[in-house]
Amino acid sequence: MNEHNETTLVDYLAVLRRRRLFVLSVGLLCAAAALGISLLQAPSYTATSSLTVRDISQDLSAFGGAFPGPQTQLQLAAIHAPQVTRDAVVVVVKRRLHSTQTLDALRSDVDVKIDPNSIVLKVTAHARHAAEAAALANAFARADATLSTKAARAAYTAAAQKTQDRLNRLPKPSKTSFTDRAATQRASLQDQLTRLQSLSTVSKPVQVSDNARVPDSPSSPKPVRNTIAALIFGLLLGIALAYIRAALDHRLRTAADVEEALDATVVGHIRSQAMGHVGSAADGRGKNSLGVLAEPDQEAFRILRHNVRYLAAGDGLRTLVVTSAMAQEGKSTVSACLAMASAAAGKRTLLIECDLRRPVLAERFGLAEAPGLSDYLTGNAKPQDIIQSVVAAPSTEVGFDSAPAALVCITSGSASPRPADLLGSERFRAFLEEVEEVYDAIIIDSAPLLSVADTLEIIPHASGVLVCVRAQHTTRDQAQAARAALARLPKRPIGLVLTDVKDTGEGYYGYYGARPTEVSA
Repeated sequence: MNEHNETTLVDYLAVLRRRRLFVLSVGLLCAAAALGISLLQAPSYTATSSLTVRDISQDLSAFGGAFPGPQTQLQLAAIHAPQVTRDAVVVVVKRRLHSTQTLDALRSDVDVKIDPNSIVLKVTAHARHAAEAAALANAFARADATLSTKAARAAYTAAAQKTQDRLNRLPKPSKTSFTDRAATQRASLQDQLTRLQSLSTVSKPVQVSDNARVPDSPSSPKPVRNTIAALIFGLLLGIALAYIRAALDHRLRTAADVEEALDATVVGHIRSQAMGHVGSAADGRGKNSLGVLAEPDQEAFRILRHNVRYLAAGDGLRTLVVTSAMAQEGKSTVSACLAMASAAAGKRTLLIECDLRRPVLAERFGLAEAPGLSDYLTGNAKPQDIIQSVVAAPSTEVGFDSAPAALVCITSGSASPRPADLLGSERFRAFLEEVEEVYDAIIIDSAPLLSVADTLEIIPHASGVLVCVRAQHTTRDQAQAARAALARLPKRPIGLVLTDVKDTGEGYYGYYGARPTEVSA
């Protein structure tokens, strides 16, 4: 049994190669959506002004009381940042700009952050027009500086008044004493008063260090940036979705997947171009044969015919059942084309259509639908009545007969209500024994394994089985179910045919000049 290999980098790259159009589509879709949204958005402009917060702890020491130690510039800026958008400032801004917005709306248009490099407050305003953004940023900065300065100077004025009151309450200086304490205290208070009066007129704890300028271009939207970012995101999303789809996708894609699921060897690969063909019929009577097979497909069936010989030791496989897990997997195509290739090689070949429920060979070859196999098994027809011939085109390859060869075909015949009973009858077994004495190769096109029990009645009387698996269509569960069904039957050599293989230019094998590989049972 084949061991399941761990996923490698090659496997991941293979997923990307298979899903490249899907990944690209997701990326382009995201990019187009981002571009559309960007173009539909109203432009927004951003302007920034700067505020510098001074350390006035040394000035406050003029009050003569106990004050906390000096703070760093960064701490001062962090403490003052929320004050820039306080209600008093917003009221002043609203009045100066004659704005009709509410206070909360105005406040939401402004962001205040600390610039860690210069330790200043950056007041950033957002508006639909460039001039409005600059005016709003400057209005907030100036209003905050003005109100903060007024508050600080008012505090100094109040402190100066208190100092003046204390100074007035001191007794008049003595003219006879040289150690008058009141005179000393008066001098100290007078010095403080002078300093506080000066601070009440010149103190500026907050200053506008840089006015906002009218921006030249909108800050948002950025169509180019948004499109590129969305494209990158879309490609990453597409890759992720591709891997998720690959993980959830149980369809069999490669020969290794098929061999692992069915525990058998792949003996042939059939391209998509060959699906629906019946091979190279010289008389061209086939209605749905799509014309003569292309040379690569003819070579594929030659390789398949050669590899089937080595599925069993000794005389090889005289009676070969061609089936599949489900319908529409190419079993009738493989049966007809393999039989045609066998006949073209000079073998006496009989093609029997045992899919009595959904027959197709009569239409594809242009043969009479009845009488056929069902008519013979029910006793309504004689052997000579059901035999029809199709002339195979002669092969030009070395080793093949140059004269046209006849392929004998037995169609399914008239519709029967009990196909499984007919195929499991003693008359059918005796029929196979008789034709085995006449023909070199007998190829049976049977019904799907999992749909009906017809094929299960045939396999015990056959020499080997070919199971067709349609690439990227058959699931792992279906293949394993088919494997379980075959395991319950008498052991027969089993070969696998991978059908509907897409021709990507790389291929699974070389079509021209390819040497058939012998396959062990």
